[in-house]
Amino acid sequence: MVKNNNPIERDAVGRLFFLLDRQYRLVIQQVVALKPHVFAIAARQGMFVAKAYRFPVAAARHAWLLAALRKTGFSDAPAPMPIGRGGVVEAGGCYWLLTEYVAGARPISFAAWADAADGLHLLERYHTITANIASSKQEAIGLPRAQLYDKWRRRYEEFCRHLPVVETIMDKEDILFTLRWADYCLSTCREHAPELTEDSAAIIHGDVASHNFLRTTTGQMYLIDYDAAALASPGLDYCQYANRLLPYIGWSYSTLARFAPLRRWLEKRWFLHALLFPADVFREWRSAAARRRPLVFDRKRRERFVRSLYAMLQ
Repeated sequence: MVKNNNPIERDAVGRLFFLLDRQYRLVIQQVVALKPHVFAIAARQGMFVAKAYRFPVAAARHAWLLAALRKTGFSDAPAPMPIGRGGVVEAGGCYWLLTEYVAGARPISFAAWADAADGLHLLERYHTITANIASSKQEAIGLPRAQLYDKWRRRYEEFCRHLPVVETIMDKEDILFTLRWADYCLSTCREHAPELTEDSAAIIHGDVASHNFLRTTTGQMYLIDYDAAALASPGLDYCQYANRLLPYIGWSYSTLARFAPLRRWLEKRWFLHALLFPADVFREWRSAAARRRPLVFDRKRRERFVRSLYAMLQ
């Protein structure tokens, strides 16, 4: 059994195991906590993952998308377990989504060219399929719509509110650089919003971090964790992917353009404008502060990259 110091969470997990044992006759042999509220469970009948949600709509939405993907033949997403309502069961005040466990898998590395390229091609296949799902399935209407510029503003304001903390992990010049380009992007985003709105919508993944792409020992890749899925231009996923990839390729525009799935997006002004925004800093400063470690920031290379994009937009 997993050790857990929170009595409420411990009770919810215990009730889940009791339910699986008594109602679904699963003989649980081992449990490993992958992260808070997510457990890998080995049962006599096989392995699966259980993820807790506070609200039923979030669990049901995730389960629906996984089922819709599998129905279209997209086998690169985990399948919901044939338990409860589409893989969702209620226990201990939580709603648990149960999905297959991807055995023998490792996260991809953006430092490895083959991994980065394969991740992009998987993302392309995902968007092709979800564009069809978004246009043909009534349930897709219930998905949230991604609001890029509102998200920027929220993260910018949070960063500014915590500047005394940020100053303990970032050089002053790095902070000024970050705020300068964030200010520029927020003050000019209305110029690019219409072009972004005109893009055809798909169901974006919303969190294309390397740990959400798994490669098995047989070479198959999986895309996991669809909690941030939303209706939006697929370009939002590619922008986030590029933002996470750039530090590993030395903030090089020419290297970024070598990835075929990114080329058409690099022709769009809204996409270039979005790459100027320091989303990575606003995403990562909290974890750096929690670890009490400096936030790595290659300002010289990054500034050359940012200035080249700025010149393209003029």
